[in-house]
Amino acid sequence: MLARYVPVVVMVALAAVIATAMVVMSAVLGPRKPSPHKQEPYECGMTPVGSARERFPVRFYLIAMLFIIFDIETVFLYPWAVTFRSSEQSVKLFILAEMALFVAILFVGYFYLLGKGALNWDDPEDAASTAGDVVYRPRKPIRFGNEESGPVALPGLAQRVRGHGA
Repeated sequence: MLARYVPVVVMVALAAVIATAMVVMSAVLGPRKPSPHKQEPYECGMTPVGSARERFPVRFYLIAMLFIIFDIETVFLYPWAVTFRSSEQSVKLFILAEMALFVAILFVGYFYLLGKGALNWDDPEDAASTAGDVVYRPRKPIRFGNEESGPVALPGLAQRVRGHGA
């Protein structure tokens, strides 16, 4: 009985050994040239300004949860397809009807969320004011919260850039 799991255990152990070896070898053999600029946090190409403890709007978490729910439900399509393919002809119509019901429930939930405005990123008061307009006004620019902070001077960066180009 346990002999069936030996290949799985060997594969997991081999993957763990390879991953650990790669991390250790990278730390041992990799070049180390630390500089103050390299030691700063990296924020997707933007200079990190302000507090890291900003609060996200609740709408962000709602969209994230909805994505996870719909994503997980679509994962069920693969096992269904395997079961549908290998099932008997007499059962295929029942399995197909069950999947049609499943997809219909997904679409009902999706259209319900669209109708409630759960997927709308605009502010509720802006959406209400533009709902009846024939010509839509331009959307407000996206703000990151650090626009008024001014330019950020990185110590020693200007000297390194001038010295590198010479």
